Amino acid sequence: MANVSSWELEIQSSIAASKVFNEFILKFFEFLAQNVIPKEFGITFTTLEGDGGVGSIKLMSFLDDQFPSVKYKVKGIDLENFTYNLAMIKEENGNEYESTLSEMKVISSTDGGCVFKQKNIDFEAISEDEIETQKEQLAQYFEVFEAIVIQEDSTDS
Repeated sequence: MANVSSWELEIQSSIAASKVFNEFILKFFEFLAQNVIPKEFGITFTTLEGDGGVGSIKLMSFLDDQFPSVKYKVKGIDLENFTYNLAMIKEENGNEYESTLSEMKVISSTDGGCVFKQKNIDFEAISEDEIETQKEQLAQYFEVFEAIVIQEDSTDS
């Protein structure tokens, strides 16, 4: 399996682990649709199988054909340990296969914050530049999430 690539990213946060897990990880694609991806792209989510739990398959698609649809399957959820696993599914010549496995985990910190960790395993060769781009994008998404939470918390006070 020479084409396998992997990367890990770790981000320290002042936000509570439960909030990061419930609002960023479990609702990741919805978060992107509401806060990152421009509305004019017309992003939609369709549940193809399941109820959102393990084994569920969702399709994220766009009105603009310039962007490919993304299908993903929930592989594991551990609500007590704040761990979420999913697989991105690609289709080629009528056959589906898992192209990427992602494990997202949140670990509580003693200061009330947390550490967000993501590990990706890509079953297709990707360049170091692409890996760095993926890590930078995820870090930017997390920054947007933190800014929104901090803003909401300050208006609630």
